[in-house]
Amino acid sequence: MLRRRSRPVAVAACAGGLLLAACGSDPDPYPDIEPVAPARESGDARSFSVEPVAEGLNRPTYVGAAPGDPGALWVLEQPGRVVRIAPDGGRDVALDISDRVLTGAEQGLLGIAFHPDHARNGLLYLHWSDRAGDTRVAEFRARADGAIDPEPLRELLHVAQPEENHNGGQLAFGPDGRLHIGLGDGGGAFDPNQTAQDLHSPLGKILAVDVDADGPLTAADWDVVLYGLRNPWRFSFDGALGELWIADVGQDETEEVNRVLPEPDEPPKNLGWSVFEGDQAVEDDHPLDETGELVWPVAAYDHDDGCSITGGHVYRGVALPELQGRYFYGDFCSGALWSLKAVPGGGAEDVRREEATVPQLTHIGLDSADEPLFASATGAIYRATPPR
Repeated sequence: MLRRRSRPVAVAACAGGLLLAACGSDPDPYPDIEPVAPARESGDARSFSVEPVAEGLNRPTYVGAAPGDPGALWVLEQPGRVVRIAPDGGRDVALDISDRVLTGAEQGLLGIAFHPDHARNGLLYLHWSDRAGDTRVAEFRARADGAIDPEPLRELLHVAQPEENHNGGQLAFGPDGRLHIGLGDGGGAFDPNQTAQDLHSPLGKILAVDVDADGPLTAADWDVVLYGLRNPWRFSFDGALGELWIADVGQDETEEVNRVLPEPDEPPKNLGWSVFEGDQAVEDDHPLDETGELVWPVAAYDHDDGCSITGGHVYRGVALPELQGRYFYGDFCSGALWSLKAVPGGGAEDVRREEATVPQLTHIGLDSADEPLFASATGAIYRATPPR
């Protein structure tokens, strides 16, 4: 999510005329692949301002709304609490599983999704790091008073994590009604276990499962939707077009935005990591799995502008007309926010840096009116407002 390791730097240096050729870059292992350059920042914008609506939370990793609970905000705290903020500002701890959660820089209570029929059935889903550091996803039920039963109804996923970073985090229901999860490549630098291109591993993937299927679920029940991801900390669906927007946290150089139209009848698409970072080849000998179509990021920025991308949404609300139809996202390290215009054919253009900023941005959510919300690791929740 937030932390990254640098690649070891070679200590040997090249010197002498004949050695120069040997010290040059290796031949391109994929000469027939022509990368498509992503869109980059091209100006400024003032589409919205932000104002705090809650403070004093413990490292929030999510803010959003629950179906059937208009006006209330639901917040995840990284150490393991689910907090409901009432429309009048009052707070209740709906669930506390901190005794089951391992909290670290990229570990903790990381994701929540409410069943599309939550208003009737009370079902919701949580993603957390268990005490061993492994990924857990389970189904819970909220009671009529808003509290969540502490014991899960069933476990949906358990994935062993080899490292403490790159756990992914997002849970979201897609237009197909399935629950989706984003998982990182398992951590370490440069995907040392080569999981992202391995279709037999759940790591470095976006997976989906039908939660309405009867009985217990295991990792074998989850389908690979996309592969070749480093750490898809946050992704979202644009319900108007059915597209999936993924913000994939980069290694040492590039943070990227991907835009994909899922095609269930086709093999899962490949977003390139760890063979490519953005549109640049990574100098490693990792093989590229060519099962699925290789998809290039539509937008990117370098580490001069931030170091850990936080994905957002395509805006479909009404209060911010200048943002209408644009995808907006930000960066944890710099607090910068951007918006871009999606173009026909799957690309992007007109990347604008917004005037507003949010420090230590961990999550971008939507309220019950589809208006933007922002969570900060400083403990604050912000709301987007018309530009002042």
